[in-house]
Amino acid sequence: MPDSKKPVKRMPGEDRKAQIVKVATLLFAKNGFKGTTTREIARKAGISEAVIFKHFSRKEDLYKAIIDSRCSEGTGQSRLINHLKGKKGKEVFKDLAAFLLSEHQRDSSFLRLLTYSALEKHDLSEIFIKTKGLELIEFIEAHIKSLIDEGVLKKTDPAVAARAFMGMVLHYSISQELYGLKKYFERPNETVIDIFVNIFFEGMKRR
Repeated sequence: MPDSKKPVKRMPGEDRKAQIVKVATLLFAKNGFKGTTTREIARKAGISEAVIFKHFSRKEDLYKAIIDSRCSEGTGQSRLINHLKGKKGKEVFKDLAAFLLSEHQRDSSFLRLLTYSALEKHDLSEIFIKTKGLELIEFIEAHIKSLIDEGVLKKTDPAVAARAFMGMVLHYSISQELYGLKKYFERPNETVIDIFVNIFFEGMKRR
């Protein structure tokens, strides 16, 4: 329960919901899901647990809201995919990598949250993969397939190729932002992105 000396500030419903999502994200990212309770979320937000359950009757609803807050636009569409639509060739891969690296550097809490979720075999990572994760992979697969059909890239399995490129970018972010490698290694994002894209296209180029 919130401290009786500090009356709960009334917020519009959507603002309160967004506050709960923000607090929950930060606590889950810091302590994991097993180490965070709704009571702690409520205390940090300065509200009662009842207010949380008023906005999120099921835990799954809270997890979906956390994913949407980081990955979706107001329409529910993927921010990243909307950003990439209409791009061509290497530009898709460069913009994809630039978007992810800058997001993770600006705020690594969602990256940390997904890592906790995967390690704890928590529902959030499964929800993320089934919605935003697979949606993005399938978008990249389709782009790679179109480049293969155009003769730009050699014939290969687009699904594996898409995961190979994403693997480079995500492993770099995880090692830099979560493992702390950036204390010992740092390069401009533009340099890293150009190298990753060139490695991918040189390996995939039709000869």
